[in-house]
Amino acid sequence: MKIRALILGILFSMGGVAAMSAQDQEVVKGFSGGMMVHSGYQYGCDNPFGLNISSPTFGIGGCAKLHFSEHFRAGFEGYFSTAPIKRGVVSGSHNKLFWTGLLADWFFQRGKFIPYVGATLGGGMETSFFMFEGDKHDWVEEGRTVLHKQPFFAIDPYVGVEYAVGKALRLTLKADWLFALNADGLNEPMGPRVYFGFIFAH
Repeated sequence: MKIRALILGILFSMGGVAAMSAQDQEVVKGFSGGMMVHSGYQYGCDNPFGLNISSPTFGIGGCAKLHFSEHFRAGFEGYFSTAPIKRGVVSGSHNKLFWTGLLADWFFQRGKFIPYVGATLGGGMETSFFMFEGDKHDWVEEGRTVLHKQPFFAIDPYVGVEYAVGKALRLTLKADWLFALNADGLNEPMGPRVYFGFIFAH
């Protein structure tokens, strides 16, 4: 019975995929995706040491989107962003954010320019590393160090514009503000980021 159910399930799935493939041209109008680097500025304190993490942040990531109409896209994205900490700690301390999730945005095209606005919903992890004394370049154990990880729910609104260099290649520039929610509420540090990258579209 299990084998029959498995065979029927496979046949049903194959039929469903075939039906979807036949309608792909109607449902999916195109796709796009690429890589982006970013820089921004973080500030705020959510640690018991009173360290206000006011620092530039840098990172990299990417996105992939399916185009379901002339003005609506959906897909996913993910990024790493690292802010070095210099006040109250030894060099080498940092605050790192990773987040990923499902996105949706609305866009329109005016000549070669494609403005868009959207948001990403997902989750991520904040990693804080504080070294209060010592030297990151030696091989000596450091006694006063703290490593803390905190998962969060991510809401990331963004706005941007693409520029069509050619039929398939676009440059993109966007800005966002990540709202990271954890068990204690709104996570800090937080702040704006500006992204620049390459998008391939079809």
